Amino acid sequence: MNRVLVTGGSGFIGSHVVDKLLAVGLEPVIYDLRQSAHHDPDEVETVIGNLLDGETLRGAVDGCDAVAHLAAYADVGVVAEQPVDAEETNARGTIAVLEAARITGVRVVYGSTIWVYCASGEGLIDEEAPLGLPDHLYTASKLAGEMYCTSYAELYEVPCTILRFGIPYGPRARPAAVIPTFVSKALRGEPLTIAGDGMQTRRFVYVEDLAEGVVSAIERGEKNRVYNLAGDETVTIRELADIVSQQVGDMEIVHTPGRNGDFGGAVICNERAAEELGWRASTPLREGVRRYLEWLEPDRSAVELETVEPEPEPWLSNASVVGMACAAGTLIPSLLAVRTDDFGTGQQQQVALTCLIGILAVFCFVPLGPSGRHPRGGLIAGWLIAAYAALDAVPWTRHFLELGGPHRGTVALFFIGLAIALTLAGAAIRLRRDEDAAPDALG
Repeated sequence: MNRVLVTGGSGFIGSHVVDKLLAVGLEPVIYDLRQSAHHDPDEVETVIGNLLDGETLRGAVDGCDAVAHLAAYADVGVVAEQPVDAEETNARGTIAVLEAARITGVRVVYGSTIWVYCASGEGLIDEEAPLGLPDHLYTASKLAGEMYCTSYAELYEVPCTILRFGIPYGPRARPAAVIPTFVSKALRGEPLTIAGDGMQTRRFVYVEDLAEGVVSAIERGEKNRVYNLAGDETVTIRELADIVSQQVGDMEIVHTPGRNGDFGGAVICNERAAEELGWRASTPLREGVRRYLEWLEPDRSAVELETVEPEPEPWLSNASVVGMACAAGTLIPSLLAVRTDDFGTGQQQQVALTCLIGILAVFCFVPLGPSGRHPRGGLIAGWLIAAYAALDAVPWTRHFLELGGPHRGTVALFFIGLAIALTLAGAAIRLRRDEDAAPDALG
């Protein structure tokens, strides 16, 4: 083993794999769409090309002893937004690498993900766990790559080793990944946003540890074998936010709506990699975050010196949503009462008061934002109901507000007003979520 082609060698994981290959005396060759910002082209041979450019790819593979296939759309958000491009790169790009390997007789080490375990159930999960149908396009595309590796090994005897990566983080990480997102927000003094309740678990792996695992698999991994390369710590997204907050400064944490197809997490077993590759992740998450912050230090100083303009308040604040909903839910039933001969003036006033206070009381229990309903909603609703009872029972206030006696239609009009208010509020909240949806914190 001497010469190794690294697809995606200019990227986050790939550039660290190139570093480790150099460190152990192997000759890396980068295959990517762009020149590496981390390696001098005079020191590391680089081939600029697309995975689907068969002739260029075969020329790069020819003369190598192995291919570390790491090029992929790795941002789950981008995959969801660009499914066709992601499938083309992640799935068809992999089959293109396998075809080049078949023609040239080269071994393939394929970088997959622990997201493939999304439907594998609970408990400690190893490489023999059954893989269910994926919920996310990213998982589907990476699983397709695994299947192509298995098929090429069976049909054409192309030796393949599959590596299922934990969630990588560390220096050179793409800004949209969960830890860089949290860190950049914290450095700017912004709240850390979490999709859902934050109880999704992750097995993060420091990128330099991961790169060592890839090189170990190239050197010692068995053909047609699968290895998990993940950290040994199971961490929730909420715990991760706390770690970042503690290291950067005490930050507010805000929950946003959950994402469809999000990976709930799995407890990954790395024993096969430990026994057969001699590899185990050695960097604790807290230490890895500290190293990442240290790597960011020049940029961090610049961020801290910036004058950050406060973000404007959203035009659809909770107060405006409640105000619009209450106005519509009170006005429309009141107009119906006015246009109905069966209601006197005092009873019309009674309808308006009942709708206004009743709708406000109901909204005390409605979750208007990511943080859920108001923590003192029940208490506020109780005071509103008590105020309504007092206004309706005390003669002086009844006279002052010109309230009439009870009417059988008041309750019906209240429920009409409530339905209108809830419908309007629901539409406003959906509009606000569409405009202000925060990037996840997924990884």
